[in-house]
Amino acid sequence: MDPLKFHEIDEDLTSDEVAQLKFLCMDLVPKKRMETVRDAKDLFIRLEEQTMLDDGLLVPELLLTIRRIDLLAILNTSKEEVERDLLQRDPFSKGVSAYRKMLFRLSEDLTEENLHTVKFLLELPKTKCGASTSFLDIMIEMEKQQKLGEENLDELQNILLKCDKQLAYKIEEFKNMHRDLDQVGGRHPLQEVTNHEFSRVSVPNILDSTQYEETEIGRRGSSVSDGLVTDSDTLPKEEEQDLYYSMKQRPLGYCLIINNYNFKEKSSLRNRTGTDRDKEELTRVFRKMNFLVELRDDLLASDIRDVIKEFAQKNHSAMDAFVCCVLSHGERGTVLGIDGKEVAIRDLTLPFAACHTLVSKPKLFFIQACQGREAQESVWMEDGQVDVTEEETYEGDARAVALQSIPIEADFLIGMATVEYYQSFRHITEGSIYIQELCRQMEKFCPRNEDILSILTKVNREVSSKILKGYKQMPEPRYTLTKKLVLPMD
Repeated sequence: MDPLKFHEIDEDLTSDEVAQLKFLCMDLVPKKRMETVRDAKDLFIRLEEQTMLDDGLLVPELLLTIRRIDLLAILNTSKEEVERDLLQRDPFSKGVSAYRKMLFRLSEDLTEENLHTVKFLLELPKTKCGASTSFLDIMIEMEKQQKLGEENLDELQNILLKCDKQLAYKIEEFKNMHRDLDQVGGRHPLQEVTNHEFSRVSVPNILDSTQYEETEIGRRGSSVSDGLVTDSDTLPKEEEQDLYYSMKQRPLGYCLIINNYNFKEKSSLRNRTGTDRDKEELTRVFRKMNFLVELRDDLLASDIRDVIKEFAQKNHSAMDAFVCCVLSHGERGTVLGIDGKEVAIRDLTLPFAACHTLVSKPKLFFIQACQGREAQESVWMEDGQVDVTEEETYEGDARAVALQSIPIEADFLIGMATVEYYQSFRHITEGSIYIQELCRQMEKFCPRNEDILSILTKVNREVSSKILKGYKQMPEPRYTLTKKLVLPMD
């Protein structure tokens, strides 16, 4: 143990992160000794007392689990080295349990709204469920009352089913994996040990289990217990891979970003202040996904059609996907050029349906624009036209893109910032609520192998939970994807 290095790590950890580390180590340090832990230095001392630091992997594993990758440099290691060492670790060495990691991931993904619901549904003393009580605190209390444990996950799962089914499914995945490991012996795969979601190949998704039973069980003669498919019933690897779009090419594809800011010179519309922040975040995130990002600023309606035609005629043979992000004002079923003229969203998408080198490849469109006329706020601005004759006038209804403007061809996804009757807000310095949340969720969950529809559901949840100047916004994805899409991120 190097006290100086651990002191440096402790100095850079927040109180919440120390609480996370304590939770992950609950099985490694006696409860009485854990009660005296005030900071990370105390925790490291307790772990050393239990000879838990002998192999030098536990602290890096803890930092990796709470996503403080930057602090690994203090220990002269990296994320890749820690993941490799964990894979090679002696199976009898004791580290952070898969059970603790699973619960920790649940706490990361639980929203404040659902935390309130969990507190309400749990039969715990009110003194244990105060406003400042975290989900980690609640799970610790459940363990004390023997309502939660590695072999006792049903109560927590049933509560989560009532407020967040995706988190309940994560518990089911863990139970399936745990049961299968008990049957055959062995350790959890690297994906689980090193922070990522459970392996898609080794554990079937409960969402697909009913369909799988109807379509596959009869043909292959597999067995099902309690309506769930076990490892022995999963699809062969090559068939499992066929359920996902291939994302192996580098670069992965083009990402075209059309960013319209300057409307005043060519039209009566206001400039879209804050849009450059959206452009910067999209550029940063999609480059991390290995896309070739190309920017086009302040395009006339005719220019938008021309650049769409340009990219639809490119050769995408050596690429696996295409992305187009449009940041502009809009009307129903259209986006606007800086001249105020309309371009139908259908005119953005259909040229790519005719692109032979993008056949069977995902084509993603993210549209930050209102789909009707709404009022201008002083800080949050909607991406619709503004009636400047009356300062407080609200016009029209911000409808989502008309159904007929969505292409019927396969392998498209169109993420709209708004759904029917909702506004699309943009902060004058921080960017639009939709694009900023989209980037946050992709950056958080793409490295954990979440598929894009699950991520967009999280975007819907986060954006719709906010009240912006007294109004709500509800994004909406529409898609004809034929496989699951998991975007890679470095």
